[in-house]
Amino acid sequence: YALAVAFFPQLEAGPIVRAREFFAELDGDQRVDFADVRRALVLIVLGYLKKLVFADNLAPVVDAVFDQPAAHGFWDTLLAVYAFAFQIYCDFSGYTDIAIGCALLLGIRFPKNFDYPYAAQSLQEFWRRWHMTLSRWLRDYLYIALGGNRGGTARTYANLLLTMLLGGLWHGASWNFVIWGGLHGGYLVFERAVLARFPWWHAGHWTARMLRTLVTFHLVCLAWIFFRAQGLGQSLAVLGNLVQPAWSGFAAERHLGLALVLAALFAAQLLGAHGRLKERIAASDGPLFASAVAAALLLMIWFAPATTAPFIYFQF
Repeated sequence: YALAVAFFPQLEAGPIVRAREFFAELDGDQRVDFADVRRALVLIVLGYLKKLVFADNLAPVVDAVFDQPAAHGFWDTLLAVYAFAFQIYCDFSGYTDIAIGCALLLGIRFPKNFDYPYAAQSLQEFWRRWHMTLSRWLRDYLYIALGGNRGGTARTYANLLLTMLLGGLWHGASWNFVIWGGLHGGYLVFERAVLARFPWWHAGHWTARMLRTLVTFHLVCLAWIFFRAQGLGQSLAVLGNLVQPAWSGFAAERHLGLALVLAALFAAQLLGAHGRLKERIAASDGPLFASAVAAALLLMIWFAPATTAPFIYFQF
């Protein structure tokens, strides 16, 4: 028990590793070969890249708008909402990549915790890709414990909604977290109750897949407003900015660069999910591995801010 509690790579914020998984790793063979070292280095370097270059540089943009929403208009607010979506992803997935990589260098294999969540085409798929170890914990210890889908349609919907509400409360006793969890629970119920009845929504053409991805991403971003804001009043102020007229106020010198960075991060999610680039880099022992690691280190040298923000999930 003391060893499980003290095992430093996952102690603060995950991934959530169950005792039987952890002790099975300890009871097994902890030999580390060169392929494990390559994979661990890729995870650690890319984890630091996501944290230092992207999450920490996006943090001031997000803080400025969410701390004083009344001082900002539509475009500032919209880009800040998108920025927070990628800040929290880069911050949290960066942390867990570092943790998984550190554990792997010690011969301990942790489960994957993020799998390009913003490439999801539904909210159900999003939760299979976002904080995967928490999702399975919520499934096994809340959803299934409540009865899962064994009590009929209405009971299944109620169990989904209650599971996500409790998942929101797990983050803190705040109406914002209740609303965040309730929104995700409502999304999941809506997908099962309504969207499942429309075959055209599940069409396999690439345009339909992209539409589902964009809709899912924006629904997630809407819920992130309540997750990030400090209080319900601040959340409503941010939402109020988003219903302002959008045909003016775009300043290319202030907004264009950020918009391009956010678009590139979204494209990286789609390309990563499709091409499994991180896995290919880890499996390579040639120029691809060396150039990827070198490029990540150079980006950290050039773009890492002077001060770093604390990991977001350390507060929970």
